[in-house]
Amino acid sequence: RVKGKYWYNKTSIKDENNNMRLTAPYFLSFLFCISISAHAVDLSVCVACHNPNMDANPILDGQHSKYIEKQLYDLKKDKRVHAQMQAIAKTLDDKQIKEISEAFGKKKWEEFAHNSNPALKDQGKLLVRKGNCTRCHGSELEGTYNIPRLAGQKSKYLKLTLLQYKNKERNNFPPMSSTLNRYSEEEIGIMADYISGLTYQE
Repeated sequence: RVKGKYWYNKTSIKDENNNMRLTAPYFLSFLFCISISAHAVDLSVCVACHNPNMDANPILDGQHSKYIEKQLYDLKKDKRVHAQMQAIAKTLDDKQIKEISEAFGKKKWEEFAHNSNPALKDQGKLLVRKGNCTRCHGSELEGTYNIPRLAGQKSKYLKLTLLQYKNKERNNFPPMSSTLNRYSEEEIGIMADYISGLTYQE
């Protein structure tokens, strides 16, 4: 056990605070890759956790690079709490953070098929309107520059993240906590399900 944050076994490293997992070989190879040089970073190591099979972890392929960059800096500076990702971000220098962010940003958005509950679509749309989400995230929730794309993001990740903002467990963008304070947990789940089913073509 290291500082009460992780526990180790032969196969995995698990963060006590959330559902994100990395197998030990992937975690160690990530550290090995980034220690050589920024050009040696292999994004396939990142997708060991950021892939279609890990529904609690966000899609990074095609996400706005400046948003990814900000999140890595926030994790590195402890402005965003996620023990496992904080540990990784602290090993990165400015150049590596920039190059990793740009590499993901240049990729095509990873299409994640999600069929929203048809009986709740209208309610989900109204909840998005209630929060005026399009004001910052774009008319189709496509995001821009350092504002993340939400359309088509994984529903489980969206729900977890929105609840973290509501409960002030994630504090690196306070306006989100103020906005989500008006929503119940059930409403957040409906909204996440609706947003995840949206598509956007650039």
